[in-house]
Amino acid sequence: MSIGTDLTAARERAGMTIEQLSAATRIRTGLLIAMEADDFSRCGGNFYARGHIRAIARVVKADPAPLLAAFDAEHGVEEEKSRREERAAVKAPTLHPARPRWAVVVGAILVSLMGWGMVRLFTLPSDIEANASKTATATATVTTPVPKPTPQPSSTPSKKPSSTKPPVLRTRLTLTAKNNGTYLTVRDKKNRRLFQGRLGPGIAQSVTSSGDIRVTVGNPANLVVVLNGKQLQTKLYRFTAHPNGTLTKTASGS
Repeated sequence: MSIGTDLTAARERAGMTIEQLSAATRIRTGLLIAMEADDFSRCGGNFYARGHIRAIARVVKADPAPLLAAFDAEHGVEEEKSRREERAAVKAPTLHPARPRWAVVVGAILVSLMGWGMVRLFTLPSDIEANASKTATATATVTTPVPKPTPQPSSTPSKKPSSTKPPVLRTRLTLTAKNNGTYLTVRDKKNRRLFQGRLGPGIAQSVTSSGDIRVTVGNPANLVVVLNGKQLQTKLYRFTAHPNGTLTKTASGS
């Protein structure tokens, strides 16, 4: 159960529509539908979202404490974590690269060069004798190439017969607003959001998905539904469109 599902269930227990709840709380119908769909980004911040939740709970005679606790558990922790990370970023020390001491580096190079020259001066005769001795005793070495092994033909594995997958049933849904328009939330069978927003008069929104498509509508009277090329009539605020071309009422807990 999510916060939006709990708000929807409380409103339905009170026997109120979205429009009636909007008139009682002075909260826009589009914002109420978004909150029931667990979208609190339109509230303008966590402070205002908590105030809206309290106002809704007061009108539908529900206890606001569990709803606020669930909201804080989902949204308050991330906000506090973000503040701690920002404070840590501000207090991080700044490291400055160490500058090399060029006088020390140049002196070390000169000392190394002088030492190398002294070593070569005293060891030069011995180096000449050693090189002459190596030249006199050197012998030629003949390397016999090793024949490469003949590659063996590899056996080609037999191909497995390809299995034909069953066709995937897809749902094509077109939603067109009329009169004053309406607010919509559209999700696929995995609860992924396909569309959310308000449709103005004459504006159409088309979605295609494999399997069922779930729709939450603010005013069904202002919506024309075309499912798989067939126009259907509905008065449901929450319904599910199936690939077989039928509409069913969506349960509040799903």
